Amino acid sequence: MQTSFHIHALVEEIKKELIGAKIVSTEFYKKERSAFIICKNKSRLALSFVYHPTKSGVYLISPSKINLTTREKPWPIFALDGAEIIEVKQLDFDRVIQIKLLHNDKTKFLIFEALGPNGNLWLLNDKYEKELTLRKKDISKKELYQTSPLPGKLNPTTMTAQSFLDACSQKPDLALTFFLDRTIIGFNITLALELQKRINLDPLKASEIDLTIAEKIIQGIKDLLASFDQFDKGYLYQVKGMHEAYPMKLSSVDMQPEKFKSLSLAIMVSTERKNNKVETNDEEKIYLTAVKKQIKKLQKRIGNVENDITKAADYETYKTYGELLQINFGKIKKGMESITVSNMFDSSEIEVTIKLDKTLSPNENAEKYFKKHRKGREGLELLKRRLDITIGELAQTKQILSELELQFQNAKEKYVSEISAMLPREHIKAIKIERLPYREHQLSTGLTIFIGRDGADNDRTTFEFCKPFELWFHASQCAGSHVVMKYPNKSFEPSKLEIEETAAIAAFHSKARNDSMVPVIYTLRKYVRKPRKAKPGLVIVEREKSVMVKPKNHAD
Repeated sequence: MQTSFHIHALVEEIKKELIGAKIVSTEFYKKERSAFIICKNKSRLALSFVYHPTKSGVYLISPSKINLTTREKPWPIFALDGAEIIEVKQLDFDRVIQIKLLHNDKTKFLIFEALGPNGNLWLLNDKYEKELTLRKKDISKKELYQTSPLPGKLNPTTMTAQSFLDACSQKPDLALTFFLDRTIIGFNITLALELQKRINLDPLKASEIDLTIAEKIIQGIKDLLASFDQFDKGYLYQVKGMHEAYPMKLSSVDMQPEKFKSLSLAIMVSTERKNNKVETNDEEKIYLTAVKKQIKKLQKRIGNVENDITKAADYETYKTYGELLQINFGKIKKGMESITVSNMFDSSEIEVTIKLDKTLSPNENAEKYFKKHRKGREGLELLKRRLDITIGELAQTKQILSELELQFQNAKEKYVSEISAMLPREHIKAIKIERLPYREHQLSTGLTIFIGRDGADNDRTTFEFCKPFELWFHASQCAGSHVVMKYPNKSFEPSKLEIEETAAIAAFHSKARNDSMVPVIYTLRKYVRKPRKAKPGLVIVEREKSVMVKPKNHAD
């Protein structure tokens, strides 16, 4: 991440290259979270601003160096074409750059908050009021822009030896390296070590610093800051696995750096490489977090289904009510809202009051309760099935987590389809998981099926994402999607309902979707094979069974 020292260097570079330059165009790539102010003076230069979660930075480069992975069209942010840059400065030695513009005879200000992933870019009017921003913030009211002061931090350009000593007295037990990092604006551990090396200071605590040492440190900071005035060279180091760019060679780092023509170029490369490193280092964390989250989700689902089963278990009461109404048929008159009768089916309950629908006949009221009984019985069976499937999914997910923790790479490849379904969409893109060839859907019982998209995607769905012991479905004698039923475990036995529901979805995703009834074949995936040189999606099926179903959209 760029420090305030780096922003100081960039401001000096902008002053040299862009004062008097005119803005040619402004571009904002929303998905990349990258903005570019293209300017022309002696040559064309791009003031680049990136605030992506995995990479961030501000730098001045040639437009030809811009490297984008998105194909989205840029947004013409702020409409500043033709504006002239007349002044550039760093605000309060913070990571904030102010660029003063003259646009259509009016003064404007661009504010770059180079705060890493939390950065922002503002456009202010001549009264310093907020007009536009890259982020979605409410600026409907005319508010003055204000920088946020850094609490408890000393400005290295204005602090004195005495103010430095006063700060030392507040953190006496802190080692000087960490004291500089936490107390002086712009310092990081690398710069703190570099300062100590330059002024030849032994490791010491803040409490051991006297006035003489403080004055030596103040002078060393000034000399260090002067090094950042030389922005026409850039050196890229790898410090503890992270890439850091500086305008000078570091005496505190024992390695040969990569050399660049400018500090901006080195920073651009460091942000790209930092992005790659974040993706590599965070991949394991992303996988483990997603699987642990799925375990919690399944545990919660089990609790909810168990509660639903408890409530649904009362369905036998409806059968009793229906039978009691039949027995007391002669006592019921149309228009009654309830009837109290003797409950001969329960010795502990002498009488029971049964609610009636006054618009229905006695027979219709009795049939209404029998219908509730049948529905409740079917619903209870479905809930119990959903509970069994979810328990199986939970066991498998716990097994995946265990294997990921023991041998991450092997488990990642072994369970690619299962884990991909658990990952949030933004993480799938961030860690570059290959596009999945299927759509995922859950049956009414909670069982998961994969619906192949078309052609080669069907082949991949069948032969890469379906296990040999799982069921494979396809509309008979008709072009359509390959549909596979995913088992929570190898010993799982699909129910008749699950087979018919999956077959209905396979029928819908075929050219026979508009027919009233469609024959669908299904078999174990191990009995599906691909002939040599066959067209995409074409397979040979053995030992298949068939079921007639009405096509059903998986989205319904």
